[in-house]
Amino acid sequence: MSVRADIIAKVRSLRARAGDSASSEGEAAAAARIAAKIIAENQLTEAELRQRGAGGVSEATHNDGRARKHPALDAAAAAIGLLTECTALVRGGANIWIGQPDDVAFAIYLCELIEGASERAYRAHWTRRFTSAPRPFYRQSFMAGFGHGVAQRMVILTREREAERKRAAEMTSSTDLVVVKGAIIADYLAETRPMLRTERTRARKEPDTMALLSGLHASKSLLLSRPVECDAPPSALSQEGEA
Repeated sequence: MSVRADIIAKVRSLRARAGDSASSEGEAAAAARIAAKIIAENQLTEAELRQRGAGGVSEATHNDGRARKHPALDAAAAAIGLLTECTALVRGGANIWIGQPDDVAFAIYLCELIEGASERAYRAHWTRRFTSAPRPFYRQSFMAGFGHGVAQRMVILTREREAERKRAAEMTSSTDLVVVKGAIIADYLAETRPMLRTERTRARKEPDTMALLSGLHASKSLLLSRPVECDAPPSALSQEGEA
């Protein structure tokens, strides 16, 4: 194996450690800093770093075959992508995630967690307030509120993480790992989906205000963090109390 191949292998190993859910925050941050420094010092290209399989790009789909997007995930999908550092695509009602394998597993985990928690919260909400199930639009508004509430918190978590990474990068004068991830995903999409088009947004009916606020309130009890094992069941992260 050549010297450069050894260097590339080392960077891949460091990236895997940085994305490993079993790594502590300190270990992951240190691995990301070292990898970024090696990339900069050796002027490694994204094509060289790209590796399919365990250390490269993977895809996964949640709700495959669903006709319409789950309203809570519709509201939270963009923020899930930010927090997990994945690119989010949709097909009908399915959420498609593209990124590093561990990041994709985390995105799927959050989809399952948010969808399940929003359904439980809504059921608890309407059984306390109504004698029969409210009209579908009320449910959709509640779910949208729940998704928006979770999304706001994920954006805050992402900003806090990026601030820490920026401080670390300034200390080492290196490129952050998230830049590498983004470039690899963009390269992958250009190769596999050259005709990709941005989804058109449609005008939406104003939500039921009370239902929306109730959903926002209910979302506050959801615990958000990367699980110890990304393939753990959604019940591993639960709500502290139904709202």
